[in-house]
Amino acid sequence: MEKVSFYNSLRQRLYGYFHQAAQGSNSGPTVILCHGMMSAKEGTKQTALARGLEESGLSVLRFDFSFCGESEGIFQEITFTQEVDDLRSAVKWVRQNGGKAIGLFGSSMGGGVAVLYAKEDPSIKALVTLAAVAHPMRLAERMEELKQRMRQWKEEGNHFGAEGEVGERFFQDIKHHNIPAAISKVAAPILVIHGQADEVVDVQEAYDLYENASEPKALKIILEGDHRITRPEDLQDVLQTTVAFFKQHL
Repeated sequence: MEKVSFYNSLRQRLYGYFHQAAQGSNSGPTVILCHGMMSAKEGTKQTALARGLEESGLSVLRFDFSFCGESEGIFQEITFTQEVDDLRSAVKWVRQNGGKAIGLFGSSMGGGVAVLYAKEDPSIKALVTLAAVAHPMRLAERMEELKQRMRQWKEEGNHFGAEGEVGERFFQDIKHHNIPAAISKVAAPILVIHGQADEVVDVQEAYDLYENASEPKALKIILEGDHRITRPEDLQDVLQTTVAFFKQHL
């Protein structure tokens, strides 16, 4: 594992970790992990996925979006548009360092971002979303409720890679993004994963994404699974399903 950095179009420095595939070649398939709004590259799912994918023979880049974790910027300026730009820079870094076939894994807001990016880049070979946001306006409408849930999670001892109040840019930006429409234009095979009991992003959003996606596509609903995939058996299920999908399509 190597710590790396690169710049987005705002010249903000983004930090990440590159996990070399077990076979030791930079030119093999690479999966880029896209974390959620309050998460970061050190999140439980991010690190578990990176380890599992690396052990299966795939290289992995996990990085902090701007305004999150170690990367530069302030959280109040977070937007879907800027995270798509960040992901574009991450893909460029992988290609400049020898990566060929590229897959994307996006969780929560990162899932929506991965869809929006994959729409514009037909060279992406595979896409997996987990608890992805399909309708950002619905998320914005529930912001106060989500703040309460965040406070509850913190009281339970959980730590987050980014915290703060989203700014007006976020609410203006989401008006310009139709994620179900975007996924219909993604050329890559798509796997949509979602917890049945997701308390942050309703499971119906997974069905909306799957319905609009083009073939080949797959849908996996985790029975009683929550947004953060907190049960160990659910996380293991996500890992196995994701690794198998990327191994098949990359």
